Amino acid sequence: MAAESDDEEEERIDKAWEDAIRKLLPPGAPLPDEDHLDYSIAVDIDGPPITHPIPALLAADPPPLDLDSLSLRSSSLFSLSAPLSSLPVRFSRASASRSFDEGEEQDNYEEEEGELQSCNSSSVSADNRYENKDENEENDNAAAAAAAAAAEKRRRGRRGVCGRCGKGNLLRDKEGCVVCDSRYCRSCILKAMGSMPEGRKCVSCIGKPIDESKRSSLGKCSRLLRKVCSPLEVKQIMKAERECAANQLRPEQLVVNGRALKQEELGELLGCQFAPHKLRPARYWYDKDSGLWGKEGHKPDSIISPKLNVGGKLQPDASNGDTQVFINGREITKLELRVLKLAKVQCPQDTHFWVYEDGSYEEEGQNNIKGNIWGKASTRFICSLLSLPIPPGDRYKSTDYVPALSSRSMPEYLEQKRAQKLLLLGLEGSGTSTIFKQAKLLYGSKFSEEELQDMKHMIQSSMYKYLGILLEARERFEEETLMMKKLSSDSDVSTSDSGETEADESKRSIYSIHQRLKHFSDWLLEIMATGDLNAFFPAATREYAPVVEEVWKDPAIQETYKRKDELHCLHDVATYFLDRAVEISSNEYVPSEKDILYAEGITQSNGLASIEFMLDDQSPKSDIYSENLDCPPPLTKFQLIRLNAKGLNDGCKWLEMFEDIRAVIFCVALSDYDQMCSQGGSGTLCNKMLASKSLFESVVRHPCFRETPFILLLNKYDTFEEKIDAVPLSICEWFGDFSPVRPHNNNQSLAHQAYYYVAMKFKDLYVSICNRKLFVWQICARERNTVDEAFKYIKEVLKWEEAKEENMYGVGVDSYYTTDVSTSPYIRRE
Repeated sequence: MAAESDDEEEERIDKAWEDAIRKLLPPGAPLPDEDHLDYSIAVDIDGPPITHPIPALLAADPPPLDLDSLSLRSSSLFSLSAPLSSLPVRFSRASASRSFDEGEEQDNYEEEEGELQSCNSSSVSADNRYENKDENEENDNAAAAAAAAAAEKRRRGRRGVCGRCGKGNLLRDKEGCVVCDSRYCRSCILKAMGSMPEGRKCVSCIGKPIDESKRSSLGKCSRLLRKVCSPLEVKQIMKAERECAANQLRPEQLVVNGRALKQEELGELLGCQFAPHKLRPARYWYDKDSGLWGKEGHKPDSIISPKLNVGGKLQPDASNGDTQVFINGREITKLELRVLKLAKVQCPQDTHFWVYEDGSYEEEGQNNIKGNIWGKASTRFICSLLSLPIPPGDRYKSTDYVPALSSRSMPEYLEQKRAQKLLLLGLEGSGTSTIFKQAKLLYGSKFSEEELQDMKHMIQSSMYKYLGILLEARERFEEETLMMKKLSSDSDVSTSDSGETEADESKRSIYSIHQRLKHFSDWLLEIMATGDLNAFFPAATREYAPVVEEVWKDPAIQETYKRKDELHCLHDVATYFLDRAVEISSNEYVPSEKDILYAEGITQSNGLASIEFMLDDQSPKSDIYSENLDCPPPLTKFQLIRLNAKGLNDGCKWLEMFEDIRAVIFCVALSDYDQMCSQGGSGTLCNKMLASKSLFESVVRHPCFRETPFILLLNKYDTFEEKIDAVPLSICEWFGDFSPVRPHNNNQSLAHQAYYYVAMKFKDLYVSICNRKLFVWQICARERNTVDEAFKYIKEVLKWEEAKEENMYGVGVDSYYTTDVSTSPYIRRE
């Protein structure tokens, strides 16, 4: 309520200023903008000419000058001890202080805050009333300090000064930080707050807890934010502000049953089915048997999930009851007693009841359910009138009315099939995110607006990441080139007239950029080094889009990009996005399906993601499928879970969550055989194909997947086919014994032979570990039809495995997509 009253007060003052300025302007004239808002007003006062210096202004001067019509924001009033012929008054919107300036011998007086002036006047009167001056001075200083702190806090919120550019305009909206309350104008909010990953916070305040006085305004958008950002961006920012971990309550701020909560208790409380609403830092009581919840010393205000292991033991005086009637050990209030009597519950003094979560009750020690407190509609209605809670949902219904058949299991033919879980794994860059997105586009419910907004932010941030990699490489290439020039230059320095020009030329190379672009490069690399890239972008990306385009088109960067094979961290889609820097940076930009497929990862967090989809149970050559066209084929429900390689660190601890996985889909990029990557947190480089082999081996050996079938997807065959002729497969240590047959002596190309060889290496590794068959399929993840065929193959593998487990007659299983290694359409023995 305090925050709302401050906002209303600010709007009222802004409206008064606007009305005052309109009175000074000709009718119909528009209000001046921020740059032309300063003005001066001269007020003429009749009186004799001044023949003496103007005396100092005292608190006991005659009544002040009446300026009420101008609606001054300051509470201080000025008065004169002698009549003046003229008094120029200057009003500045950049500051709340007002000054009078006469020039020459006149002293300048700065207006004090109303709170400080009242404290000073009270200090003077206190000195006159009390004899002990030292004690009075200490009290007055403390009061003055408290008033100054309050005035400073109000000044930050009320004054029209931007905390970044320093410009003042009381008529313009400003957005405040929910941590430090610094306020920013429309031009500075994105620069000061960046992409707002935790809501409306300064970049320097990200990760810090919010000011508790701002908690009521969390997730409530302001007018300024709606003007600066699109509706979808506003929705994302408000969602981040509400759900950000730094903005949540800290466990020590909540005391339940006399004990502060722990982090795991807070998580259990907030994650339960019926969690308390609008939690604030306070002391609460909680009845674990009935679920009753309320503030300490007050009646219950809600019923939450029971049996939560939070807080201490419920005390008898938790709600300050004085009725001598107890429910689960707590003395109830008079209001609760009235409801019990209206519900026809016999409750004389010194009665102890046990009340359960559904409202059923019994007297202690009798083991006899007497009824249900909330079973009658009239009782529930009375509780609503008296602001007392009732159990949510249908928990208040008596168990006597539950049909006897409810305990029986549902018939098998009515029971919905459970989703078969597929776990998608692979090294970063292997194509797992592209396969996941293709599956969503093929079988899922497309991408929602929120997901598209996440994709947009991820693409915009990735664009700056690609540029940063190129700028960092450019610096390295420039240093190497200049060093080579220095070593190859003659030891004798030319003394000719052109010596200075030659010296300047020796400091430049094809990798040198203009000094103006160099400043932007240094700034971007510094942000990337601190790890704050996502804090600054993509909300501020619109401002720097023209610079990004200019840097990308610079000849030095283009020369750097020609050596992209040396940049192991640069993604192959960098040029696809950097060529469209201005378009992607636009506020109206919406990622296309191609942009989504080309984007790195799935979300900015890039962790665990899952989708559910359905495939028909009939194979394309099924007779039933071809003959009964009027009857749609049954569907199999799948849940595809994609786990990023980063989640497999620390001994694959995440894999323990997936014991009920139906199949593991492991993706390997064929073109990685000559690529390098950083191994773990050590920073050492290793071959990416060897890293995929190591990850594959660790997953196969995990005890959760002893009986789980594995499907290996060999991705990026198109890139592999282009590369294999120029870079030999034996460059990878694991493939050192590869000896292909000449293409003219064999009907298979070199790429196909290499593909077959890589597949067999993985199959042999798999057999050596678990002595089972590995299923292999070839895909190009960016081509939708190959992904569709891969999932149909996976479905057939699961049907074959299921039939093999349940084949009680020993009859072979026929499948359109054969799983035999010797007859697979992509793996054949010669």
